[in-house]
Amino acid sequence: MIKVLVELRQTAPSARAMSLESHDTDSGKVNLPGLTVDASYAAVPLEAGAAHKRADLESMKLTSEIDSVTEDTVMIRGEIEEADRDKLMQHADVVMVWTDAEVAPFGDGNACEPGDAILSPAESLLDLPDIDTIISDAENANGTAVIAAPDLATASPCAPTDCAPTVAKGTIADVAKYLNCHRLWAKGIRGSGVAVGVVDTGVDKTKVPNVVDGWSPNPSIPWGEDAGSHGSMTATDVLGMAPDAQIYDIGLLKAQGGISGLLSDAIAGYQWALNKYRRDGKPQILSNSWGLYQKAWGPDYATDPNHPFTRKVVEVINAGMIVTFAAGNCGQVCPSGNCGSDTGPGRSIWGANGHPRVITVGATNIREEWIGYSSQGPAALDPRKPDFVAPSHFKGFTSSDNGTSAANPVCAGVIALLRGHDPNLRQDDVKRALQETALDLCADEWDQHSGHGMINAERAFNSLNFLETPLVHASWVHGHSARVENPQSIELERLFGFYSYFKGKANTNNWFHFALPTPVVVSNKRLKLDSIALLFWTDPNVYVHAVHIWDANTKLKAYDGLEMSGSHWFERFDVLNNRVRFGIGVSIGVRFTGAEGGRRILFGSCGGDFSA
Repeated sequence: MIKVLVELRQTAPSARAMSLESHDTDSGKVNLPGLTVDASYAAVPLEAGAAHKRADLESMKLTSEIDSVTEDTVMIRGEIEEADRDKLMQHADVVMVWTDAEVAPFGDGNACEPGDAILSPAESLLDLPDIDTIISDAENANGTAVIAAPDLATASPCAPTDCAPTVAKGTIADVAKYLNCHRLWAKGIRGSGVAVGVVDTGVDKTKVPNVVDGWSPNPSIPWGEDAGSHGSMTATDVLGMAPDAQIYDIGLLKAQGGISGLLSDAIAGYQWALNKYRRDGKPQILSNSWGLYQKAWGPDYATDPNHPFTRKVVEVINAGMIVTFAAGNCGQVCPSGNCGSDTGPGRSIWGANGHPRVITVGATNIREEWIGYSSQGPAALDPRKPDFVAPSHFKGFTSSDNGTSAANPVCAGVIALLRGHDPNLRQDDVKRALQETALDLCADEWDQHSGHGMINAERAFNSLNFLETPLVHASWVHGHSARVENPQSIELERLFGFYSYFKGKANTNNWFHFALPTPVVVSNKRLKLDSIALLFWTDPNVYVHAVHIWDANTKLKAYDGLEMSGSHWFERFDVLNNRVRFGIGVSIGVRFTGAEGGRRILFGSCGGDFSA
């Protein structure tokens, strides 16, 4: 027996036997040859679908128009023998019989823990061009390997490339700062009034805040419970960008008691969200970090835009909701083992994940390194996918939230900020703004690996609200300009061509000061200080604990309680447009501990950006 979705004409006797409001299906009145109807599944109405074009995956050219579904229908689900499928399709009540494919989170098949979902067995990478040997520097319990960087340098179409999902590149707070979410927070834009439907394995409301409503296809795992932690991770990543947003737990992937579900469950969950939105105006955004790993799981869903779930996605978008999807974890360099042979360009973004109307999100890290398992375009339904990328591989709900599963809810959280400011914001407008303001990564303009590049919350906000405030001046000084406040606490001071070098005495604190050449008035306009940036590096035993920014004797901004160690290339500290009257000074508080090892700090540069 195979699981199927059956579309019925709304006027057909079989359709009239189905309840659209409850689970009271009168299966005895449904007389369809060979079909065992799932009487527990409430029939779902489907609007007539618009015609779309489909990508021919062999030629990678857009080919013929697909016939649209020209009438409203009702969808039910059930099981049938494969041999009876054609007979069922010939029944007068039936419009189409579709695959009710199983779908999964973009993880490795286990709960979303560090190392999930990312790397195929190392031997499979030997099939990639330019890979002769594999050097494993880590291996998890599933036998999947982290591949050494030298191999990636030659194998990747977008270097530098990150294939180390267990290694966090910063924290969720670093991600929010990198995307300039904090600059919107400073304006009071924090996602208030917006609900994000996290369509996933469930969200554990005891571990994730702001979970206020939800839906579950499984009565034994109600909303507010997580069948596998993947959904709790993605919800956390939404809130990391939009801390005042609400979360709706739409637990599609708890349907079968584990962490998988059926497309029929996705349709039911979307219908619940659509009904809520029409009644209450929430949820406004649906975040989806799941899909097909392989075309064979559901060939008709993978490539046909008229599949009932894909049409339901379009219906939701047309109603005013915003829908984001993870691109998938089947990129060519280090794909998930779940992908089989369906990896790389043209074979890794299936079904609604790559529909032209949805927002399709790939993955990179905040070092701007493309993540080598991020699925690549063309998608089955649109040749210009993904749309853009967002950060993954950061410490959030887990020690390293990873996969396009993490990048997608980061993007959804950014959109929650934008929708919170403008309740009338819709899918096409927000997608366009994020595309047009993205930072190019793998190539100029769009490319099949990173789309339009890395999103940025503030730039998209400014674009949508016509608030572009171009910088009019930048001022930088070399690291040699750093002056130490207490030289008696310094063991060694040296100057090199690129930086200044200070070695502090054990268990001491010191301050270092920069004076920036300051343009006070340009073109008869008094300037504002937008931000300060520092380039510095420390030994592990040395910490920058404070950065204070001054205009003469007026402290414009104080960043205290920091614990910054290691390499910091152009670390930015926002001042957010305080007017400049005299001259800018920057003071850096540094703590040298007594631990064994070096006690050095190196300053490369200090600078400021000014706006009018």
